[in-house]
Amino acid sequence: MYLNTHTYYSLRYGTLKTEDLLELVRSNGSSTCVLTDINTTTACLDFVRLSRRYGIRPILGVDFREGVNQKYIAIAKNNSGFQAINEYLTEQLHKETSLNKQAPELDNTFIIYPFQKNKTYPLKSHEYIGVRPKDLDYIRLKKIDTSKCVILQPVTFRTKRDFNAHRLLRAIDNNTLLSKLEKTEEANPTDRIVPVAELKRLYQDFPTMLSNTEEILNNCN
Repeated sequence: MYLNTHTYYSLRYGTLKTEDLLELVRSNGSSTCVLTDINTTTACLDFVRLSRRYGIRPILGVDFREGVNQKYIAIAKNNSGFQAINEYLTEQLHKETSLNKQAPELDNTFIIYPFQKNKTYPLKSHEYIGVRPKDLDYIRLKKIDTSKCVILQPVTFRTKRDFNAHRLLRAIDNNTLLSKLEKTEEANPTDRIVPVAELKRLYQDFPTMLSNTEEILNNCN
């Protein structure tokens, strides 16, 4: 159920060692995890090598962002998809232009856009909308079609102490005092791991989101 996880290789943002992330995933009831560090694949090799030790099936991707603004998550279906993501990432890192609002055509990948209120999405077959738990009440109220939605519970912290470390990293990245750090430059404090059983309970009224999430996980290798 974890499609968006970060290690401390998400520079000046993430707080978790690769080993800590894998242990966290295992201890919360999952045998699969998608590593999506922000604008980097640096941790991917260690993630794959270490995953066997923790009984985790590794899936790789990238969280494409501008600052803290999440544009989309690209998840590789296979080695060819991972190559396509890396080539696109390299291209973007050598540009000074902004990321496109829509992800490019990347073969053998899934794309997930974060849910935003009052926004419509012209989605292709391999593209989905990631819905956080905090957005579920709005989805219910507006009776929004969830046929192309998946569970999006980012994993960036373990504890409040991790979140405080994250805030320090964000202050350094913004060259500002911690007391003057804008909330818009921080992750949401709820970006912690939620046990799989609890996620299934939270999304029990949205079986399509559950099945779409599982389909993505099952179709990546």
